Amino acid sequence: MDGKHEVPALTGDVGQEFAGQGQEMDLTVKLALSDLLPDANGEIVVMNEGDDPQVSIETDLRVLDSGVSPAHMTAGGIEVGGMQFWVFEDGTRLYYSPGLSISVSQDAI
Repeated sequence: MDGKHEVPALTGDVGQEFAGQGQEMDLTVKLALSDLLPDANGEIVVMNEGDDPQVSIETDLRVLDSGVSPAHMTAGGIEVGGMQFWVFEDGTRLYYSPGLSISVSQDAI
């Protein structure tokens, strides 16, 4: 660059408005259950780092059971006692951290 040419700002022109300005953004993390890799026992663990994100798990499978896990160590070596869990009709068991806002969506993936 020779310093003589004006470089446009990466954020756009100040006078322009963003099309979604003023609208609340959906910050939900959407994951397909089929994209999550279970361990040797068919278990998946979703943990958070304290920022309490909202997570939506998308699947065509029905939830057959749910609850709070007793003391249990996964094949991956993670203690899941006290975590919430869901068991899906294919046998996959999904554990997730307390305080994590998680939902299951049966929409088309």
